[in-house]
Amino acid sequence: MKKFILTILILLLLLACGLLYLAQRVTADITLENDLELEIAEGSSTASIAAQLAENGLVRDARVFRLFARQHEVDSMFKAGIYTFAAGSWSLADVCEALVAGGVSDSGAVRVTIREGLTVEQTLAVLVEAGLGSLDSYHAAIANADFSAYDFLPAAEDVIEPANRLEGFLFPDTYMIAPEWSEEDILRLLLDQFVKIWQENGFDARAAELGMTTYQAVTMAAIVEKEAQVAEDRPIIAGVFYNRLELDMPLESCATVQFLLGEPKYPLLYSDLEIESPYNTYQNMGLPPGPIAAPGLASLQAALYPEDTEYLYFRAREDGSHRFSLTLEEHETDHEGDQ
Repeated sequence: MKKFILTILILLLLLACGLLYLAQRVTADITLENDLELEIAEGSSTASIAAQLAENGLVRDARVFRLFARQHEVDSMFKAGIYTFAAGSWSLADVCEALVAGGVSDSGAVRVTIREGLTVEQTLAVLVEAGLGSLDSYHAAIANADFSAYDFLPAAEDVIEPANRLEGFLFPDTYMIAPEWSEEDILRLLLDQFVKIWQENGFDARAAELGMTTYQAVTMAAIVEKEAQVAEDRPIIAGVFYNRLELDMPLESCATVQFLLGEPKYPLLYSDLEIESPYNTYQNMGLPPGPIAAPGLASLQAALYPEDTEYLYFRAREDGSHRFSLTLEEHETDHEGDQ
C-alpha cells in the first residue's frame, strides 16, 4: 500500500513539474531575430489579434495571450494601427503595452494622448496644441452640434458653469486622428470611446444596481480621479464618499473646489472653501451637479465597485497615497508623512 501511495505521489509530482514547465514555456519571452511589422485592423477582436500575434511568432500561444490580457484588464484597450516590433526580446506584458499605446498610421494621422483627469478645456488645449483644430471651433461645436445620440449628456442649458455638457465624457486615451477631421468629428471620436469602454465593461447594469444614472456614476468617478494618486486608493476613496452620502455628510472634496478655481492651488484657503457654487462640496450636500474632469477606466471601476469600508475620512500623504480614518479626531491627528 505504501508503495502504491509513493508511486501516486511521484506521478503527481511529475505531472506538476510538467505543468509548471509547460506554463513557463508558453509564457516565456519571445526573441525576434528581425523587426516585425503588423497591421491590426480596425474593429479587430482580442481573439483575432491574439491569433495574428501567434501566427507571426510574437506570442507562443494565442489562448495564453488572451488570458494574460484579460487578467491584466487590457483586453478591451488594444488599438488598431501599424505596429513595428523591434528585433529583440518581447514579453507578454511588453506586447500588451505596445498594443495599448497604439500603433502608427500610414495616412498621416496625428497621435495624441489625452490624460486621465483633464477637464474639457484642458483636453481642447491638448488637441489644439497637436494641430487638430481651433479652440473657437471646438467651443462652437460643443455649443451647437447635435449630441442627442449620447443620451447620457445633459442639455446645454441644464449645465452649471464652469462645466459644459461634455464635461467628464471626452475619454482619456491615445488616439490616431486624421488632420482633416472636423472639431465635431474629433469630439465624437472621444465620446464614442467613452461609450465603447462603458458598454464593454457592463457599467450600465452596475450603475443601475447602485441606483445611479450614467451621469451620476461619472460624476463620482471624476472626483475619485482627481483625489486619488495611488491606484489602490481609488476604490477606498470611492467607498469613503459613498459612506458620507449615505450618512448625509457633505463630501468635502478639495477637487471640486479646485474645479471652481480653474487651476491647481495648494494649499486651499478657508476662503476658497466658502465659494458659493453647487460644485462646492464643502457647502452643499450630495454629489456636485456634474463631472469635474474626465475619469479613466480605473476610476470608473472604483466608482462602480467601491471598497466596502467604514472609513469616513482620508488625508493625503507626501508620497501621494492617503491615510484613511474612521473618526474626525483620528483624521485631524498629525501623522508622519502627512501633507
